[in-house]
Amino acid sequence: MAKYGMDTTVGEILDTPELKAIFEEICPEVLEHPLLEAGRGFTFSQALTYVEDMIDEDKLKQIVARMEAL
Repeated sequence: MAKYGMDTTVGEILDTPELKAIFEEICPEVLEHPLLEAGRGFTFSQALTYVEDMIDEDKLKQIVARMEAL
């Protein structure tokens, strides 16, 4: 089972350099979202609702694959 994935919290993504780097490369605009810090307790899956206009299906597949590979 993968250590990281859709159930990883936003806080863990922000605090883990390897995870944050995935977002910086694939969709850096997500890291500029005004509610990012407020959403630290959300899972990535829960947070998608708030950034669905920034992450298309292709980007989502890339992000999840890279998170699960760590």
